[in-house]
Amino acid sequence: MDYGEIGRLAIENGDFQEAVNIFRRSLEERRDPEGFVGLGRAYYELGDRGSALWAFNKSLELDPEGVDANSYIEKIRGLEPPAPPRKRKAPFRAGKTRLEMDNVSSWEPFIVKGVNLGLGLPGYSPGEFAVKKGTYLKWFGLMAEAGINTVRVYTLLPPHFYEALFEFNGSGQRRLYLLQGIWAELPPDGDFGGAGYTASLREDIGHAVDAVYGNAEVPERPGRASGGYAYDVSDLAAGFIFGREWESCAVKGFNDSRGRTKGYYGGRFLDMRGGEPFELWAAGMCDYLQAYEHDNYGVSRPVSLTNWPTLDPLSHPTESDYEEQLAFQGLRPRTRACNQNEDMETLDVAKISARGGGGFFATYHVYPYYPDFMNNDYMDAEDPYGAYLAALKAHHAGQPVLIGEFGVPSSRDVAHWQRLGWHQGGHDEDAQGRINSALLRTIHGAGLAGSALFSWFDEWYKRNWLFLPYELPGERNRLWFNHQDPEQNYGLMAVRPGYPAPGVSLSGSASEWDGASTLYEKGGGGPVAKMVHRFGDGFDGARSLRRVRVRHDEGFLYILLETAAEASLEEAHYLIGLDTCRSESGETLMPFGTGLRSPVGLKYLVHIAGRERSRVLACAAYDRYLNSEKGVITPGHSDQGAWVPMRNKTNTRRISKDGTRFFPSRVFPVSPLRHGSLRRESPGYDSLADFYQSGNMIEVRLPWNLMNFTDPSSRAVLWKEGDRSAIKTEGIKVVAATYKPVKGRLYAEATGAGTNVTDHLPERLVMPGDVAVYSWKGWETPVYHTHLKDSYYQLKEALASLPGEGALR
Repeated sequence: MDYGEIGRLAIENGDFQEAVNIFRRSLEERRDPEGFVGLGRAYYELGDRGSALWAFNKSLELDPEGVDANSYIEKIRGLEPPAPPRKRKAPFRAGKTRLEMDNVSSWEPFIVKGVNLGLGLPGYSPGEFAVKKGTYLKWFGLMAEAGINTVRVYTLLPPHFYEALFEFNGSGQRRLYLLQGIWAELPPDGDFGGAGYTASLREDIGHAVDAVYGNAEVPERPGRASGGYAYDVSDLAAGFIFGREWESCAVKGFNDSRGRTKGYYGGRFLDMRGGEPFELWAAGMCDYLQAYEHDNYGVSRPVSLTNWPTLDPLSHPTESDYEEQLAFQGLRPRTRACNQNEDMETLDVAKISARGGGGFFATYHVYPYYPDFMNNDYMDAEDPYGAYLAALKAHHAGQPVLIGEFGVPSSRDVAHWQRLGWHQGGHDEDAQGRINSALLRTIHGAGLAGSALFSWFDEWYKRNWLFLPYELPGERNRLWFNHQDPEQNYGLMAVRPGYPAPGVSLSGSASEWDGASTLYEKGGGGPVAKMVHRFGDGFDGARSLRRVRVRHDEGFLYILLETAAEASLEEAHYLIGLDTCRSESGETLMPFGTGLRSPVGLKYLVHIAGRERSRVLACAAYDRYLNSEKGVITPGHSDQGAWVPMRNKTNTRRISKDGTRFFPSRVFPVSPLRHGSLRRESPGYDSLADFYQSGNMIEVRLPWNLMNFTDPSSRAVLWKEGDRSAIKTEGIKVVAATYKPVKGRLYAEATGAGTNVTDHLPERLVMPGDVAVYSWKGWETPVYHTHLKDSYYQLKEALASLPGEGALR
C-alpha cells in the first residue's frame, strides 16, 4: 500500500486532517522528503504554520534543494495575521427556565441546541490537541448546517479553536455559540478544600475566562492547552460550566472528612443554604468564576456545575447500594473500600441562588439507560426518560436546567439495557438517529433550557466499563477502532479505518481483495472435482471452496470465501475456524455433526448459516462471559466440540431499597452476524453489517475485540499468563469447511464417509503445518476516514422541527 499516494489523494479531496495521519504512516515505513512535504502541506492547509514549518524543514534535511518545501517556507514567513478586534461582551444571562440573550431592546429566551466536541482523533490522546483550525472551520459549517447553535467544550482548547470560532462567526454564516467548560481533576489527597488544589483550579478558571476574551498567555503544561489567546469570542460564550461528572466516592470522602456538617455559603454573586461540604465548595468555585470575570472584564455571564443522575437530589427507591444488596442476601462486603454506588451522595445545586451577575443554571448529563434507576424507578411510565426529566425540572423550579449530555451510540454491542430499546449501543446509524431525535424532542417538550448531544465525532481512545479489561494496553487504545465498544461510537460523524473509504465495503467487489493475502487456492482438476464429498443435487458448486483470502485494517479482520459456483445460504453452510494464538490450546472438533477435526486448536468459529442464523461461536474456555468471574481467560485443549455463543452481561440484578422488589440482570447476545453491505447506496446497506454474500463471494468482517484481540496494532491477544493479561501472537490461522445442512436445521447431512463435510481448505488437514497463518506488521499511526452518519441528517430534521429559532441570531 502506497501511503504517499493515498496522502496526496487526501490533499486533493480537501481531507487535510486525515492526510496528516496518512503521511505520518508513510513516514513510519520510509522517511523521504516527499512524505515530509505532504505532511507539511496538510498542516499548512489546516492553518498550523508551526507544524508545517517543522515538516518542510525536515524535508530539506533530506533534500536541501527541495523546491516545494522552500516555496512553502517562503509563503509561511510572509504571512502576518491581522490583530483581531476586542468585543468584551456578556450578552447572556440565566432566566427562570431558560438562558436568555440580549437582543438590544429586550432579553429573549435562548434555547441551547448544542453538541459536545471532543478532542481524541485516531492515533492521539486528547491532551495532544490534534484537531487543527481548518478542521474546526469545516466542522463548524456542518454543525450550523444541521441547525446546531452551540458547541460545548469540556476544557480550555488551544488558541486555534477560538480563532476558528471567531472566524466562522464573522463569515456571515449562521452563528455558533460556545459553552466553555473548565475541567477539574480530582484532588490526589481527596481534599477538595486543599489550598494547593484550590489555587490550581482558580488558575485554570482564570485561563479559561481570559482565553474567551482573547487576553491570555498560557504557559506550556503537559496534556494541557497553552499559547497566546488573541481572539475575543466573549460575545459568543453563552456560559461557563465548571467541573466533571463527580465520582460518588470522592464526594462521600470529602463530606465525611468534614463531618457532613451543613452550612451556608455567601459569595459575591452566588449563595447556598443548607449545603453539605462538597456542595458548599462547588458553589464557592462557581462564585469565584463569576467574580473573576466581573473583576477583570466588568461583566459576568451564566455559570453552571456539571452534574449527573448519580449525584442528583431526587429519591431513587429502586437503587439499593452494593452493601445493601449483599445484606439482603445474608452476605457481608469483603472490602472496606468505597464502592461507586449510584445513589449514595447528592449534589443539589437547586440550593444555589444568584445574588447578581449572569446567574446560575443547572447542567446534568442524562442518558436513558444509566443508572439502572432510570428504568426501574419509572416502570409504570410510558416514557421513563421524560418522567425523570419532569421530576428533575420540578426540583429545580425557578432555575434553568440544561441537559449537557444525552444520546445513544451506534456500536455493535450493548453495554446497558433500556426498557424502550434505547440501549447503550446495539444501534445502526439510522436507529441511533431516531432515538437521539426522540430524546431531543423529549428534552425540549419538558421545557428545559436545551441540550447538548454527545457527541460530534467518534473517539477511538475511549473505553466503556464493559470493555475496559479487554482493551490492553490502555495507552494504545487510540491506535485502533473497537466497533463493539459503545464509548467509541457516539458521534454524529463516523471515524472509521481506511482512506478514502473502508478497504472492504461488503458489496461483492472483487477488486477490493486484490491486495489481500491468499491463504488457500485450489489448483488444477477443477474445484468441484477436488471436493471432499459431492451430493449431486445441483449445489455441489456452492459447497466447493475455491479460495480463501484475508486482509485487515485498524478495526477489523476481513475474510473472503470464494466458492466454485454461486454460494447458497440455504443449501450450504460455511464454517471458518480461527486460531488466534498458541495452536496447542483451543477446540479441535468442529460442531453440527460434521465430525471434522482441526490439527490446530481453534478459538473461534464463524458459522454462515443464512441471513438470519449466522453467528460466531467461541471456544468455551476462551469465552469472556463464562470465564470473567474466574479472572482467567485462557483456552485449554479440548476435542469435545465445546463451542458456545458469546454474550455480555450489561446489567446486574438490582434490589429496591426496602428489599421488596427485584430487578433481573440483563444479558445480550454478541455472536449473531448481520447480513448487509457497507456501501451506502446499496439497498442492503447496514452500518452494523458483519457479512455479505454476492455470487460466489462470502465476505466476513470481524471486529478485533470480538476475537479477544486487546490491541491489534501490536498483535496482542487476551491471555492470562503469570501477571500478564495479554500476550503477542504470531498471527491468525484459518481453516474453512462446508457442509450440507439437514433441511431447516443447522446439523450436517450425513455423507457416509469419515466426516460429514463436503469440502475444506486447506485440502490437507492433518498436521499443524498444513494450516496457513495470516500475520501483519504493527502500526503506530492509524489511517482513517470520516463520514456523516444517518443520525446527523435525522438530528437535522429534528432540530428544524423545534420552535425557538426566532430567538437565535
